[in-house]
Amino acid sequence: MDEYFYQGIWRMDWGLGNPNKTAALIAMLMVAVWWLNSLRRWGFWVALALFTGMGICLIHTFSRGGLFAMFAGLLVVIRGARGAWPRRCIIGVTISTLTLLLATVCLKAHERCSPKVLQTDRSITNRIELWKIAPRMMVDAPTGWGLGNSGRAYMQWYQSVNRSEQYRTMVSSHLTWLVEFGWPMRFLYVLSLAIVFLICWPTPGGTVRTIALGVWVAFATAAVFSTVAESPWLWVVPIASLAAALWDRVKHRQWPKPLWWSFPAGVAVVTNVVFILCGSTRSEVQGSPVRVIVGWGEPLTWLVADSTIVGRYYGKVFRRHSSPSPVGFVESLEALDNVSGKTVIISGTLTSEDKTRLNQVTAAASKVVLLNPSILPFEVSVSKQHSNNFEVIFGEFSQSPALSCWAERLQIKYITNAGDYLPHWPEILLCASSLNATSKQ
Repeated sequence: MDEYFYQGIWRMDWGLGNPNKTAALIAMLMVAVWWLNSLRRWGFWVALALFTGMGICLIHTFSRGGLFAMFAGLLVVIRGARGAWPRRCIIGVTISTLTLLLATVCLKAHERCSPKVLQTDRSITNRIELWKIAPRMMVDAPTGWGLGNSGRAYMQWYQSVNRSEQYRTMVSSHLTWLVEFGWPMRFLYVLSLAIVFLICWPTPGGTVRTIALGVWVAFATAAVFSTVAESPWLWVVPIASLAAALWDRVKHRQWPKPLWWSFPAGVAVVTNVVFILCGSTRSEVQGSPVRVIVGWGEPLTWLVADSTIVGRYYGKVFRRHSSPSPVGFVESLEALDNVSGKTVIISGTLTSEDKTRLNQVTAAASKVVLLNPSILPFEVSVSKQHSNNFEVIFGEFSQSPALSCWAERLQIKYITNAGDYLPHWPEILLCASSLNATSKQ
């Protein structure tokens, strides 16, 4: 498990794999403990002691998002508190606050929130770059980019070609799922979150729902700044709080008025409309979980990408060039639909399903190009009418065991100074694209 440090100081991690996830959990617990205040007189002091101890742990995570989430949830609890506090409670809160401030100074955690650091911290500037592009990614992929694909899709098709930062997600749970989902699920996601807030919305003097709402506000806030909600452990406290809020409504027979139920739907509609408006800038990317098209219109050239042959971030490599016509990218032949009259460039290894599909593609496509193929010649059926439109290309230093078999059957082409990885594959793709664009005219 990776360990995180800030200026040589270990960032606390309770085994969740990331201090930001730990901070999110602590923030929710710091809100939830105030439920004890409603049990007995001594409940306030137990809650305050736990709050102070966990506050020190929160500071030790050095997580700004976790700290902000705690304050957001705590504001809900403070807003729902009734009456003036006794003097002894005020003194206790003052001591707790001073203790937390002392811990902040001792750990130098306040330096991470200084204006100078905030302006130059790459963890902030990189997040902003990701978040700014998220609405466009949503608009470019109406069906979503597919679960687990948001970070890679960003690096492939949106990240500056001069940047090399690695991303697994959009560094925000909300934006990650919104980018990976299609529009129906995006609507349902925002709708579900709004319904949770409505269920937890407290009535005056309602401690249980006040705490529940504070927990969910803290959880939702933490999920804005990091991909924390992917941890199943972090859902225990919010789900328990929601269950308590539901039980409280059943017990007191207090349910939102019928008109109030339209509020979550309205929030979901407005939120999605805002995303559409923010992401409607001109873009040449048309995305989906299985295929990507760069350029406007129906592509006449498709690349079946194998990272061994064209590189892991082939999309970023391709964007260094300009194409005369739209080009499509897939990672499996199964993702191709109608290839009649089109050029299909296939790189590297094929699955058993792809091998079955290959013969159909060969028969329908106007031209098929194999780049460093791992398949053997007898696995491909090439009719006489298509033999002139079938091409095999190898790097001269390729280690493919199929090379000698293809050399015996066809006059293959070699790319000099290349092995299994073909650094100049975009030139092959763009040449085919240019020919297709010319023939189309």
